[in-house]
Formats: sequence, C-alpha cells, structure tokens
Amino acid sequence: MSNNKKKNTKKKMKPETKQKIGLGFASLVNNEACIKIGRNWKWYFPVITGILAIMIALVPSFTQNMQTKLGDNLMNAPSYGIENGLVHVGEFLQEKNIDLVVNEEEKLEDNGSWEAATTGMEHSWYTCTATNPDTDEEYVIIEAFYNNSETVKDLDFANNVLANKDPYTGDLRGSEEDVYDNAAVIFGKEHIYIIKVGSDGSVGQAVGRYDRLIGVNFKNYATSDFDGVAYTADPRTYDYTNAVRETWRRVINAAAESDKNIQALSYLGIMAAVYIGLAFVFGLVIFLMTRGKKNPLRIYTFWETQKMAYTAALCPAILSLILGFLITSFALFMFIFLYGIRIMWMSMRSLRAPTY
Repeated sequence: MSNNKKKNTKKKMKPETKQKIGLGFASLVNNEACIKIGRNWKWYFPVITGILAIMIALVPSFTQNMQTKLGDNLMNAPSYGIENGLVHVGEFLQEKNIDLVVNEEEKLEDNGSWEAATTGMEHSWYTCTATNPDTDEEYVIIEAFYNNSETVKDLDFANNVLANKDPYTGDLRGSEEDVYDNAAVIFGKEHIYIIKVGSDGSVGQAVGRYDRLIGVNFKNYATSDFDGVAYTADPRTYDYTNAVRETWRRVINAAAESDKNIQALSYLGIMAAVYIGLAFVFGLVIFLMTRGKKNPLRIYTFWETQKMAYTAALCPAILSLILGFLITSFALFMFIFLYGIRIMWMSMRSLRAPTY
C-alpha cells in the first residue's frame, strides 16, 4: 500500500509583480519611478494614489478644525472681566426670575418674563455698570440682550449691538457710531452670542445654536454648573467666579459644536477641491514642459503626465501629515509647498530636455 502525499507547493510571486511592487514603493522618492508608472501603468494605481495622497494631506487641518473649541478660546484664562459680567447677568436673571428656556424646537422662549422684568427700565436690555475707584467714572461691565422681536433676525440683532446701535430699532445709541467696547451676552431666538472685548480693544466673539442645549434654563447657571450640580463656592468669591466661567466655557463649546462641525466639513470639501485642482495643474505643468518641438520627451501624452503628477503626490502628502501635526500653523499650506517642490524637482532633474 503506497501513500501518495501531495506536496503543498507555494506559489511564488512572479518577477513582474515583484518589480511592480518595488517600483510602486520607489515612486515615493524616485522621480524616474513616477515617470515609468505614468508612462506604462494603467490609470488604477496613479488615480488611487492621488486620492489617497489628498486624503492624507487633509488630515492635519481637518483634525485641527474639529478640535477647535470656541469656549476654550474665548474663556481660556480668568480675566475677571467677562467672567464678572456673566456673574452679574446670572444674578439679574435670578433676581428678576427671568426664565430663558431652550425648547424642543431648539429655540429660546421666555414666556414674557424678560419683557416684564425690563418694563420701566431705561432700556429693554440689562446693563451692569461699576465705578472706577481711581477716576470715579462709571463704566459698563456687561450688557445682556434678549431678541424677543418677531421681525429682527438674530444676526441683524447682534450686528446692531456690535455697531453700538439699538438692537431692536437699529438707531444709534449715541451721537456718533462708535465701536462696541464692553462684554455682552446676546440671547437670540435661535443663536447665542458671547462678546468679549479686550483691554487693547480687540473683540472676541463666539456664536452657537441651541440644538445641544435643549431644556436649559439660563437662569440656573447662576446657582448650578453645566451638569446641573450646585456650586459649592460662595458668591462674590474668585472660586465662584471661576466656576461660572467654567460653566459658560462649556455652554459656548456645546452651542458652537454643530456649526463648527458643518464648517469643518465644508472646509474639508473646499480644500479637497483645491488639492485636486493642484494635482491637475501640476500634471499640466509637466505636460507643457515637454512640448518643445525638439524635445525628445514630447512623447508623453497629457494623460501620462497627469498620472505622473498623481503618483508623485503621495510622498509630499505623508510628509505634510507629519509636519502638519508638528507645525499646526502651516498645516494648510504644507502639502501645497512640498508637492510643488516635488514637481519642480521632477521637472528640473528628470523631465528636462537634454542639451548637446
């Protein structure tokens, strides 16, 4: 009885396949490899490589945009300017029993409590003032506005405030139009605005929607934090002011999140289109540089030069991914800069017509 054992024979990789894999990796740094791929390979590899390169290049700037927190930027450190103002706003809402509640329709409603509280006041908005002990001059700490108008849009309302105009009528609040110079919180029907004016006159602004604040009553932030936990610090202390600042930091972050995500995705689409256009232009540059009548490289077709440019994009994309996280301020332009250098290098060294 004989045992016929079948030998398992491993399929060896074809030399042509090994050569293609090696050429693909070599294209990261070797211009000649990019030219061979563009010249001889089908469109699959160059196009996929170009798409992959653009996706990689977009990661640093997209990540940076998604990690942006408007509340962190606006309330990043205690200044006891806007923070004290927000404390006074909370006290005003509590004292006057004003309910500013975000309903299920993601809109703010007050059931008439704001109008009732501001009746008889000089303005239909709250102004908190203090006296400078050195000059005995009165100055405004913060103003709180609520857009209960049926005709004025939130954006127009906020723009009127910033222009130092009556937010409801658009009339100038003084004899001349001036720059708004103090902190403000604007409770719009669908948006909330926080304005912070620095000592140097710079204006920081955060705007958000109510979609992530459903059920919130802004009056409660005078006594409890963003999670609804009562403050333990005594009012009129730095700890209490810091607790209020932390609460409003989280409020701004939550309110601005939806718009931030939309803007980040829109920005991603715009930059993707820019990078795609850039790859096309660089392919066109290579094509035009080989168009001389006596240029032996005139054999390259338009589509072949496009494939060369797509293949050459991967290395700059990987480098821009690394450098974009290390130097975040240049994340947007890093890929454009490195890609341009790669194409210039290829054009000057490998696609230059020989001189005799």
